[in-house]
Amino acid sequence: MSLRERLLNRPRPMAAYPLRVDDDTQARKDMEQARTLLRLLQLQGESADESAVKAAKADLAKAEAALAACYEPVTLRAMPPDDFEALIALHKPREGTEETSWNLDTFPQACLMACVESDLTEAEWGQVWKEVLSQGERGELCTAAIRVNVRVPESTLPKDWTQILG
Repeated sequence: MSLRERLLNRPRPMAAYPLRVDDDTQARKDMEQARTLLRLLQLQGESADESAVKAAKADLAKAEAALAACYEPVTLRAMPPDDFEALIALHKPREGTEETSWNLDTFPQACLMACVESDLTEAEWGQVWKEVLSQGERGELCTAAIRVNVRVPESTLPKDWTQILG
């Protein structure tokens, strides 16, 4: 695939925020117990009962699935850059505040609502915002929406990473 094809067909950045929809306390405990049991069996090496290891792996997979079922991924897709800048312009910092980039009371939620991809309507998301999300979840979702729009290139690539491509 050519550079032209790759760039023109590149999707806008996206992120999935894991929103907890059920209490995960027991599921976390069950997963940790299953993980611990599997580790103990694996430490036995070749002397471990093969059927016990197989059962422990199955139990861990079941526990991981139960934990995953406590969450619903909320997909956030970056806006086109011009749309993001236009949204910022609609939510200018307020005079007399320490805000420098945007109105902290209105922009984060507007950014989230513009980026979220789901089958919920805007009105339903408004209801979720008002009645369902905790203050912490609101903050994390908004931060994730802003982050997906201001994403910078990965800075942790190895020193000679371009040689890998050659």
